[in-house]
Amino acid sequence: MRRRRGPSLLATAAVVGATTAVVSSSSQKKAAQQQQAAQQQQAAAQQDAAQQQQIADLQAQQAQLAAQQQAAAPVAAPAANSLDDQMAQIQKLSAMKDQGMITEEEFQAKKKQILGI
Repeated sequence: MRRRRGPSLLATAAVVGATTAVVSSSSQKKAAQQQQAAQQQQAAAQQDAAQQQQIADLQAQQAQLAAQQQAAAPVAAPAANSLDDQMAQIQKLSAMKDQGMITEEEFQAKKKQILGI
């Protein structure tokens, strides 16, 4: 019987098996890396969405504060009147109080409003 030269069939199978295992391991590592990258992208997208929501909330709060300040501005306007105008308004209110047209409480409240107190 003649012996065959070169690697035996068993040795060839072992090399092919080892190569397959290396390729399979490499594929698994690559898949794991791709999955990790996808998770990182998803986390970054979630963080970006949260930041965008915070920005929108802050902008809404700023708009609300601006509206409140604008609404409060007309109340402060009578305080800008001159002292003579304030005195004249208070004297008119006093006369109305004396005539019974307004109560003492109404007079005091209006006087505070005129003086900006």
